[in-house]
Amino acid sequence: MDYNWEFVVISFKQYISEAFDKPYKITGSRRHRPQMGIKDYMKGGFAGVAFDFKTDDGRKGAVYTYAYDINPPDKYQKNPIPGNQGRILEMHFEVEGDWEDAGYSRSMSGEITGEGDAMRIFATVLKVVTGVVKKTEPDMIRVYGTKDTKGEVGSRLKLYEKLVKRYAGKLGYKYEGKQIDTDRTNQKVMTLVRKGFDRYPKGHLANP
Repeated sequence: MDYNWEFVVISFKQYISEAFDKPYKITGSRRHRPQMGIKDYMKGGFAGVAFDFKTDDGRKGAVYTYAYDINPPDKYQKNPIPGNQGRILEMHFEVEGDWEDAGYSRSMSGEITGEGDAMRIFATVLKVVTGVVKKTEPDMIRVYGTKDTKGEVGSRLKLYEKLVKRYAGKLGYKYEGKQIDTDRTNQKVMTLVRKGFDRYPKGHLANP
């Protein structure tokens, strides 16, 4: 059977575009703390919220937003010459998976399968973050993504970076342009800075 591959490609792109325009419905929100607890650098005005949703195939999902001061309280400050004070918004998300581990048949994970589903989930994440950003106007946004099972930057994380680049400007932020390893072994973080906000003023050691 012969295929019209041009039509197939166009149809797939249309499907992906339509998927991105259809975020999942948020079913509820609740106060939330990171699984490992609030770290010292997050103890300045911490506020955490979880936004719950469910995928079409019945999997549970959640978008987590953690807001806190850029410079922690003095007793937790490790930088002798801190930069300007401001607010950070951390964003994480996870979706229930189907893999078995340690006796559990379904577990929450930051990994996503299915291109269309990935777009709908990211659309959901973007919807939540956009709402929080417009309400709280943070000075910096940190977007966390999960590397693949081999610890490498997979196609999903590359996809998310492209979307971060595309939508950062529309939200009034500038993407710093790189993914950085975190203390979480399987994650990378991408940082966006609000336009007009100077993390380090001119003359600071980090901005001579």
